[in-house]
Amino acid sequence: MVVNYQPRLACQTRVETLDSDVITVQPLHNLPVAKDLVVSLEPFFEKWKEINPALDPINKGSKKLAVIPPDSDFGKEAAAKRDCITCGACYSACSLPGSNKGYLGPAAINKALLRLLDPRDKDVKHRLEVLYDTAGIWRCHTQFNCTAACPKGIPLTDSIMRLKRAMIRPGQFNDNKHSTTSGS
Repeated sequence: MVVNYQPRLACQTRVETLDSDVITVQPLHNLPVAKDLVVSLEPFFEKWKEINPALDPINKGSKKLAVIPPDSDFGKEAAAKRDCITCGACYSACSLPGSNKGYLGPAAINKALLRLLDPRDKDVKHRLEVLYDTAGIWRCHTQFNCTAACPKGIPLTDSIMRLKRAMIRPGQFNDNKHSTTSGS
């Protein structure tokens, strides 16, 4: 919920750390209120589903365990970005969902980046199309509110900026046949 104007996990927010005599508690922004302080995370998860968050393995029938070494390029980059608990704090802190209901939101974009970087995943073309859409990465105004609100410390704005840089240089995500520029 929003505690003293910041999206926070209520279960982990200690009153003594708020440094305030008055505590304001509100439901998360950008999400429909179900009752009192309870919100429906349905819009958040609808955006999450648009990027197809599940691994779509290249070798579906393989019996071999696809291990990603922690010291590999993907292992190193994913370590700082993979621990999303889908709480919606970043979505609430972002100013865009309030004015653009189609915006994917920081958590979905971060998850898409993780899937695009994963060498075991093959759903590259679909994810790039969703990200490149007008409600995708180009809507982000880089205010860093999402990063500040994330209770897991995930650098969400970094993920979005990484994708923006990659989108202007196609072919970085096993998408050699896919170009995000005109007509594809």
